[in-house]
Amino acid sequence: MKLFCFPYAGGLPSIYYSWRRVLSPALLEIDPFEVRPSFQSDSMVLFTSFYEVLEDVYKRITPELGEEPFAFFGHSMGGLIAFELTRKLLQNGKPLPQHLFLSASRVPHAYHKLAKTYHLPHNEFIGSLRTLGGTPDEVLDNHELLELFLPTIRADFQAVQTYEMNNELPQQIPVNMTVLFGKEDSIEIQDIVAWRDYCGRECKFFPMPGGHFFIHHQMNPILAIIQDTLNVDRAVAIRAQF
Repeated sequence: MKLFCFPYAGGLPSIYYSWRRVLSPALLEIDPFEVRPSFQSDSMVLFTSFYEVLEDVYKRITPELGEEPFAFFGHSMGGLIAFELTRKLLQNGKPLPQHLFLSASRVPHAYHKLAKTYHLPHNEFIGSLRTLGGTPDEVLDNHELLELFLPTIRADFQAVQTYEMNNELPQQIPVNMTVLFGKEDSIEIQDIVAWRDYCGRECKFFPMPGGHFFIHHQMNPILAIIQDTLNVDRAVAIRAQF
């Protein structure tokens, strides 16, 4: 089983590298997927539309989706990418993930509640990043690093803060879902439990200690949930063959 992992807005796939050190590839192959390149160049196009980001991810990931089973994990914006990517795969008759893990992700119809911060002046935008807590101080306090990463972070924030769900695609997807959420997150609980409306199969919920970025402090519990869930899915699939 391969687990493609999508980071949050402004995050890098490296947030999942430690998962590789904990889990044996024989049990679960962790694939931290790079939603955006981690560096800037003069020729690089930074997509500011969510659906442009999604199309780019779709084009790069579909060659990796063969006959081997796979699952998606996404945190915050990464969860939205995982869900919309699954809808796009379904629309185009491509292989679907065996499971969808959505972490700190509000339901698609609730994204209009997000405050618009991507267009704030420099100092105000940096202040909003500090308040949110997802960007390391080592980046925010380092002028060179900030110049390197800030355009990508702004573009990610614009993509997610201007997102609107495409209602022409099926709302429900025929994939089991596991939803993890921080007990102290600012996301309203009704915008978490409403994931049931988007799941055409079984949908389970796991509250986690911490706020929106509990992913940085709850690695072992998260990996235990993922492994246990996939083991159950595997057992059910095996029984269905007999």
